[in-house]
Amino acid sequence: MKMNQKRKKNLKLYLDTSQAKKAKVELIDKNKIVDSLTTDSPLDSIEKILKKNNLKVEDIEDIDFHKGPGSFTGLRVGAAVANTLNWALGRKFRSSEIKYK
Repeated sequence: MKMNQKRKKNLKLYLDTSQAKKAKVELIDKNKIVDSLTTDSPLDSIEKILKKNNLKVEDIEDIDFHKGPGSFTGLRVGAAVANTLNWALGRKFRSSEIKYK
């Protein structure tokens, strides 16, 4: 299913790397989870969920991450991935603190 241009503007990715060797990525539209995927790598999860939904990383408005509690190293990985992708896309990182569930 192809998403139309209007719908793409509200899309967010939420990374949860708080558990060891698990990376959960949720695709969120208007504060509702549209799709979710868990693998052992955050970048692999992001790539697969975008491909599955016919999206590019540029279509995502915001990339956020789980802030804790959880494994210190896992939380740092999630923060690093989200911050790096936002920086690479020329966006100022903003932590939304929104609960998506």
